[in-house]
Amino acid sequence: MERKLVILGAQWGDEGKGKIVDLLSEGYDITVRYQGGSNAGHTVIANGEKFILHLLPTGILHPHVVGVIAQGMVVDLDVLDQELEGLKERGIDYEGRLLISDRAHLVMPYHKLLDRLFEKKGGIGTTLRGIGPAYMFKFGRKGIRLADLDDEKRFYSLIEENVAFVRDICEKVFCENHDLEVELIFERTLERYSKYKEFVTDVCQYLLKTEKTLLFEGAQGTMLDVDIGTYPYVTSSNSSALGLSNGTGLSPKFFSDAYLIGVAKAYTTRVGGGPFPTELKNEEGDKLRDIGGEYGSTTGRPRRCGWLDLVALKYAVELNHFDGLILTKLDVLDSFDEVRVCVAYEYEGDRIETFPASLKVLESAKPVYKTLKGWKRDTKGAKDIKDLPAQAIEYIRFIEDFTGVPVIMLSTGPKREEFIWLKELPQIKVSSL
Repeated sequence: MERKLVILGAQWGDEGKGKIVDLLSEGYDITVRYQGGSNAGHTVIANGEKFILHLLPTGILHPHVVGVIAQGMVVDLDVLDQELEGLKERGIDYEGRLLISDRAHLVMPYHKLLDRLFEKKGGIGTTLRGIGPAYMFKFGRKGIRLADLDDEKRFYSLIEENVAFVRDICEKVFCENHDLEVELIFERTLERYSKYKEFVTDVCQYLLKTEKTLLFEGAQGTMLDVDIGTYPYVTSSNSSALGLSNGTGLSPKFFSDAYLIGVAKAYTTRVGGGPFPTELKNEEGDKLRDIGGEYGSTTGRPRRCGWLDLVALKYAVELNHFDGLILTKLDVLDSFDEVRVCVAYEYEGDRIETFPASLKVLESAKPVYKTLKGWKRDTKGAKDIKDLPAQAIEYIRFIEDFTGVPVIMLSTGPKREEFIWLKELPQIKVSSL
């Protein structure tokens, strides 16, 4: 039976999806990245080595898995080159196991320049990797796709046109000059493209025709989705299930038999600006950050930390129609006497139980907490539910009851083997279970 699994972030990103996809892709033939770009940072510890993947699907670390970069991604060829060279240096052979959509758009040097200028003017805390401007050019019909590089004359004229456009923005809007050289960008891009041209293909047709098992790997998280997240403090793509069809070029009917899993931390974090109702700007927040090692894998920036926001999590569960949740970093809460979860917001005397669109409401909303007893026992590395204290199980059950979906797995540490399977499902195969 054909199997399709979708792994999505259920919060503001950084939920630990890399480890989960690495673990679960062992039981799949193909893993697909379909949105975002090198602003993602999926961290995996495999065989004692640490990998941080920005563009490549995490499943590429398994020797039998084909990694697919689909059309919804924006591809920085310099980053792709660095990642592939890094795999080669570690003895991981990707030949014949990587496919890149010819419809995927490129991140160009002028996108990174614009990203820095926009952020300098009053930004939202982006990764400065040019992702937003690349999508801006895509939807403004000024983007460059991988397919365009085969027509060198047209490719050169596109760069020339875009550099002139960016020059006007730099000089007339920001009163700054730039050092972009059309010839240099043209030659460097073609040099990178020539190294990986053999991997570029019609990914949509490949996915439509394959009879192999498929795992779709989302980047960022639902609350950063450009349409349903905390706009404008979001990423530039659909990082929820909304991105599946436009990111792959496949009909929604293609995913009708897919199993959708949301990955969430046992608490909440986010990077950059934007509303964060449960943020802890105190010793408890510092403790979560220090124990959890909450620093961005892409930027190194310290993450903002707070208690688990169940209002936001339930919103993600409902909009993505998750079949289940995977909970990560439960062990970070091991030393707390009490743990709190947000079950509603209070705004101007009113109780709000659904996640609001209004930025004004979110920025002023006060969390309504339910306090649960801490377990004060080490759960790190636990591999059986019998190893969990009763209070930790009570915490998990409360999350299940509130969101309406089961927690099917716990990640109890960064290593592949550190997890507990709480609900075995026929859609998911992990040979190491």
